[in-house]
Amino acid sequence: MKRNVLLALGGRRSAIALRTYSSLCDRLHRELTSRILPLHFDYLHTQPSHLLSLTLADLLPGDLISSRIHTALPSVTHASRMPAGHHLAYFPPQVTLSQLLPDGTDILHSPGGPFERRLWAGGSVRFPVTGGLILNGARAVCIETIRDVIVKGRQGAEKVIVKIERRMGVVREGEEEGSIRERIWKETEDENGHATIIENRNLAFMRKKTQDELNFDRMDFDNCQRVIKPPPSPEYRLKIKPTRSLLFRFSALTFNAHSIHLDEAYTQNVEGFRNLLVHGPLTLTLMLTVLEAHLARSDHTIREFDYRNVAPLYVDEPLTICGKPKSGKENVWDVWIEGKNGGLAVRGTAFTSPV
Repeated sequence: MKRNVLLALGGRRSAIALRTYSSLCDRLHRELTSRILPLHFDYLHTQPSHLLSLTLADLLPGDLISSRIHTALPSVTHASRMPAGHHLAYFPPQVTLSQLLPDGTDILHSPGGPFERRLWAGGSVRFPVTGGLILNGARAVCIETIRDVIVKGRQGAEKVIVKIERRMGVVREGEEEGSIRERIWKETEDENGHATIIENRNLAFMRKKTQDELNFDRMDFDNCQRVIKPPPSPEYRLKIKPTRSLLFRFSALTFNAHSIHLDEAYTQNVEGFRNLLVHGPLTLTLMLTVLEAHLARSDHTIREFDYRNVAPLYVDEPLTICGKPKSGKENVWDVWIEGKNGGLAVRGTAFTSPV
């Protein structure tokens, strides 16, 4: 009898916990997907792309890069195509200081407490229009939408994945917001509308770490982490060492104040990482830049790129950018980044087409 009572109590607790967990999922999904995010406007001048190219120039020597970057600012009168990945230096979050959270991230995509920690989990980018955006000084917009929210993990240790879609395209001076949204944003993700670049970001939000968890992390700083085996026999390999100056300049170019890229004490004592983290979008830019240079030899261009971050990359530790054609599939490439111990850190798939 006593055992039956205990089983019944355990069952009721499980049912209550399940309802609580389900309620959290429903609430976060409802609240976040109903947010109307502000339009991010920008002018497609050459300066941000030029500064990003200068920032990456010394990191990418060798036969993969066709020529050195000229230090003179290009003119918009000789309009050039925006290199793949350089859209990250445009359409910065247009928020005030009061709209920044204690870790330096903005409130636009945050699910709120207790999910106070944010990491970049991966995403995708596609280029519906051949050639992408043109750097001719035109006015352009980025429309952000929270497409989905997924809650993973056991109750009390949940991870909230916020899936953001960003659609970029050229707009007319004085064009009304309703017209802009109607032309560029579409109800169905597969519809391109008038978007020139469509990017998806997966942000992971987690609870603040306990002191016990941080103490455990600190003891593990010098130990080798589990190594995930990367694909074999890449067609190209390029090793670089991300410096603090690189992280600072990329943060500045992308208007990113997240402390995990700038404040070592915060990164160790609050997030539990051994050093400053390399930006998720920076790894995306590196993979796209090297692949685009490699594809230029065969007159191919990147049409779509999917990627997932599987292990952290740290400042002052070498990383290696790799790629090779995917076996048995035409115009598909495996692209990845290996960490200092040779383990897989970022895994990507690129879909290409002739220019």
